[in-house]
Formats: sequence, C-alpha cells, structure tokens
Amino acid sequence: MKIGYVTGSSEASPYEFYVRLKSEINHPPDLMVRIGDIVRVDFEYPNFGKISIYGVVTKILNTWDVPMRGFEEIITIEKGVKPKLSSFVAKIVTTRIVSNRGEMNPPDVPPIPGSFVHLVEDDEVDVALGFDSFSDRKLPVGLLENGSVAFLDLSYILGENGAHINISGQSGVASKTSYTTFLIRSIIDNIRKSRRYGHLKPIFVVFNVKGDSLMFIDHYSRRWVESKETGMGKEWRRMYEKLGILPKPFENSEFYAVEKSEFVGSGVDSLRVDAKPYSWNTADFFDLGLFEMIFDPQELERNSNLMLAVISIMEYMNAEDTANPRERAIRRSEISNPYEILLKLKEGDSLYSMLKGIGIGVSTIKLLKRRLQLAINIGLARIWKKDGNKIDWNRPGGITVIDISKLRTRMQSIVVGAVIKEIMREKESGMLSNSPVFIVLDELNKYAPRDERSEIASIFRDVSERGRSFGVILIGAEQTASEVDYRVITQAATVVVGRQKWVELSKSEYGHLLDEQKRKAATLTQGSVIVDQPFMRVPITVRFPFPAWALNENDYYFEDEGVLI
Repeated sequence: MKIGYVTGSSEASPYEFYVRLKSEINHPPDLMVRIGDIVRVDFEYPNFGKISIYGVVTKILNTWDVPMRGFEEIITIEKGVKPKLSSFVAKIVTTRIVSNRGEMNPPDVPPIPGSFVHLVEDDEVDVALGFDSFSDRKLPVGLLENGSVAFLDLSYILGENGAHINISGQSGVASKTSYTTFLIRSIIDNIRKSRRYGHLKPIFVVFNVKGDSLMFIDHYSRRWVESKETGMGKEWRRMYEKLGILPKPFENSEFYAVEKSEFVGSGVDSLRVDAKPYSWNTADFFDLGLFEMIFDPQELERNSNLMLAVISIMEYMNAEDTANPRERAIRRSEISNPYEILLKLKEGDSLYSMLKGIGIGVSTIKLLKRRLQLAINIGLARIWKKDGNKIDWNRPGGITVIDISKLRTRMQSIVVGAVIKEIMREKESGMLSNSPVFIVLDELNKYAPRDERSEIASIFRDVSERGRSFGVILIGAEQTASEVDYRVITQAATVVVGRQKWVELSKSEYGHLLDEQKRKAATLTQGSVIVDQPFMRVPITVRFPFPAWALNENDYYFEDEGVLI
C-alpha cells in the first residue's frame, strides 16, 4: 500500500530518510501512518541492481509547505482559507536492507529521492524486522502497532548467542512484573513446542520481593475471570490467541516463605499458608560463605580488624588450617544457630580464644558480638536454624517462588545469595541437568548497586559474566537501570524499557534507544514496553495482554477449575 515517496527536501542516508506522505491539496494524507509503522522503499542502482530498504516510522512532522509568519497564519485561518499547502513528512529509520541478488551483506546505499514508499503488513513484517532470520528460534513478545506479532530470538535468551534479560521502568506504571511473568509464560509455552529447544525443561527460581504479589501465580486473576464478557477482556483473549500463548496460571509451581518470628508463633509468614518454610543450617552458612553477608559490607571495608575477625571465624569453621578432617565437623556440631556463635565469643570459649590468639582485640570482639546480635534481632534466626529446610528449586520444568518480602534488606540478600550460590555450584559441578535455570528478581539495584563492593554484588557479577556458560540466566528488573552495577547491566542481551522518567532516560544506559524512542518511553501506557536484542537495528515498541494469572494477593481466583480461558 503506497503511502508517499522519499523526499529530496531532506537528506537521505542508508540509515534514515524522510517520506513525504501522499495527499490531495489542502487535505490530510491519503493514508496516515503511525509511529512504529513499518515501510519499504524499492529502488535500483545500475551497479548494485534492485534494492529494498525496510524501516520504521519514528517521527511524523506537519508544517506549512512555505513558512508563514504568525500574523499571516492568524488572518488566513480565521478567514477560513489556506493559501499555503500543508506538508506531512515521516522520518524513517532503517531496519533492514535487502538486495535482489541475495547478498549476505547488501550495500549500504541511500534510497533515491522520488522512490515510492509502501506500508508493510502481514508476513512481510518478519522480513522487515529480521524475524525471518531465526524462524526456528522465535519467541512471541507482544504485538506491534500494526497488530503483527513481534518476536525475540531465543538463542539470545537461552545462552546460545547471549543471555540475561533486564527490565526497567517506573514503579506502578511500567508493567515490569506483568511483562516479566508474561515473558516467562511465553518462554515456557514456546520452548515446549519448539523443535530446536523442545528437549529443554527450564527451571524458574522467582523471588517475591513485594507483599505476596507473586505467591498466587498458580491461580487465575479475578480481574481476568470477571473481564471475560467485557470488550477489554475479549481483546486480551484475542491477543493471547494471536501470540500463540496460553492465558492460564503457572502449573508445576511451588512456594516457599520464611518462618514466622520465634516471638510470633509457628508457621510461615505469608498469606499463602500452604507455602513451605525455608532456612539454612550452620554447614550451609559456612560452606556457601553466607556468614560474611551478615555484616555491613561498607563497615567491613572501613574496619580492617572487624573484617579480619569475620574472615578468621569463617576459616576456623571451615577448618582450613587444621590437619584433622574431623575438626570441622566437631566445631560445626557445637553451633546450631547464631545464638551459639555469640556464646562461643565469650571469654574462655573457642571462638574468643581463637580471635585473641591471632591478635584481635577485645573491643573488636565486642563490636563483632553487637553486630551479630543486631543481625539476630532483624531476622537472622529465622533463616539460620539447626536442621535447615532446603529449598527444592531443582525441578526441571517447574517454577519455585521464594518469598523474601517479610525480611529485612540484609536478610533478603543472604537468602538471594544462598540460592544463587547453590545454583551456580550445582551447575558448575555438572550435577544439574542441561536445562537452563532462570533467576527472576525485581529491585536488582538493591542487590547489585552501582560501584558497590559486597559479597552479594560479586555474586550477581559472577552470574552475569559466567552464568551463561553454565545455563544460569538472570531476569532482573529495577526502576532505574542507571543504579545497577555496570558489569551486570551491560551483560543483558535482551533489554526491556517500560515507562520511565525523562531524567533517567537521559542516562547512558538508555543509549540504545533513539531520541524519539526515549520520548516515547516517557509516555508509554501500561501494557506497552520497548524491547531490544542484538539482532535488531532499531528497538521496537510492543503491546502485551493483561496477565491471566494473579499478580496481587487480593486478586487471585479460588475456583480455578472449569474457568474458560
């Protein structure tokens, strides 16, 4: 469908050009385009043959064809006449260049002014955006402005060519949680029916960081169920059908929550009463290096004596300096919870004597005890228990949701660190199947903040830089990408941006977006995001349907059986 022609009034390059939209004199364009529409221009050079350039509309301008001064415009318009012609021009950014010679690398040449430009629809959209280049690796991720299905390349998600996904946007309006779970649903459904990846059974480990919002994703959303007969509800269902994704809750899900405080009573601290409790024992705390994470990393960095004391206790409990292989087991058997560490730090007891023996002063030992007591007061005893209740996350094809929202920040870091270290350790040892493990975490900036040296930040750097080779993939989300560790954020092969404030969009982390797309990101509505992957010349804006599963502790539907999707 012809929309206009390449204008010679503005510069044209192989990477961007302008189209004058076809219209009758003093009339709007015959076919008005939208931001995000896909177009094609065909032209020919004698030495290169026929060439087609595909592109996306990024800007639409409308001016008088000849400049008018203000008073002229006022007088003419108020008299109801238009002595000047209006001109509609669309800016096009190139997404793909194709040669009829079938060249792998067609020449980067500009379109010829006057060449007619056509609107691209249906299957040709796949060619325009490069989706046809990975037909066996397609992952539906939303709908384009023209209603066509948009795809990402699974090889950049599963670690074959790249890995890790990062999603950023304003809290409450960017749809981060909705889009994250939508991606998970799409990954599960499309790997299951993929010829290339169908043998994989991905494992998802999801941390619930706010309320009980993710603790009922195995139930339908009440809003989804009640919207069935509404116009919006029907539109959501049509979108799922077109995307080929099943709008249903997550099956094969298990839920874990921290136990209630010893002063409150037994059971888990969650509305999900059937959630399983979790904790780690003394051996876990020292084998996984969690003991160091109990303390403030900034204070350890400032206070070398305190750092020496903490490291010395870890070495003592790991028995690195003893020739007796039974010594470590004996030492650990004497400590079943953090309270017993405090007892061993009294004068005459084992840990106290060890620290004094290497020159640690009484004042430092007292400081160590105060910090340990503080950690106990803010929840350490809830996750460090005699026997421990390990999280069974290693379930191929399953989703494990771990609630950390009821814990203080430092205790949250310990739980996250413990789980990720277990995953990395099992993956490195070859004990785990070849199925990828997805670690899903919101508020990533809390755990891998910019320019902070801490154990938890080191864990995320390790995952981002080495996880891909072991099949460990991070799906991280945050409000502001500029506050996430640079080594973590730059390793994400798939980048998603929801609605964001302009001051944040001006940061270098959003340099992959065109200026027009940054303006678009500042005004995105819920249900729309901008996605980017290395194969794309230009990021794309997509719409996605409302989640069929509950993302709110007050929105889950009990009577799931018999619910029609």
